[in-house]
Amino acid sequence: MKYEVEIQGRTVNVELDQRNGRVEATVGPRRYDLSVISPEEGVFTFLSGDRLYEARVWAREPGSLRVTIGGQLFSARVIDRKHRRPTLEHGIEGRQHLVAPMPGKVVRVLLNAGDEVTQGQGVVVVEAMKMQNEIKSPKSGRVSEIRVSVGATVDANQILAVIE
Repeated sequence: MKYEVEIQGRTVNVELDQRNGRVEATVGPRRYDLSVISPEEGVFTFLSGDRLYEARVWAREPGSLRVTIGGQLFSARVIDRKHRRPTLEHGIEGRQHLVAPMPGKVVRVLLNAGDEVTQGQGVVVVEAMKMQNEIKSPKSGRVSEIRVSVGATVDANQILAVIE
C-alpha cells in the first residue's frame, strides 16, 4: 500500500508490503526489511538485522498519529491522495464514486440516498486499523446511491456511495 505521510512537518512517500510476519517498507529513499510483532494494540516490535525497535502508535484525532520510537516522539499525518479536494477552479463534474481507501468496516452512514451534500461533507465512516476514516464528498450535489450499510466489511477501492 502506498501512502503520503507528513512526519514532523516533512512530507514523505511511504510504501508498505506485508506478508508472513514481515514488512518491506520504503520511507522516502530508504528501504527496510523488517520482522514485525504486535504484542498489544498500538505497540509494534520491529527486528531489522540484529537491531530491535519498539514503536508505540496512537491517534490524536482521525488521520493524525503520535509515534514513539526509541524514546523519541513524532507527529505524523496520513495524507489521503485519492480523496484530496480539488481546488475551486477545478470543480468536479458528473457522477463521482466515493471509495474505501483501504479494507475496513463501515461504522456510520451519515447521509441517505436522495440527500443533498456539500463539497467536503462526510458521507460514510469506515474503520480500518483502529482508525476511523470519514469519506467526504468531493463535490456538492445529491447522494444518488449508498451501497453499504453499518457493520458491512469493505475492500480497498470498493464503491461506498455515488454523488451526482
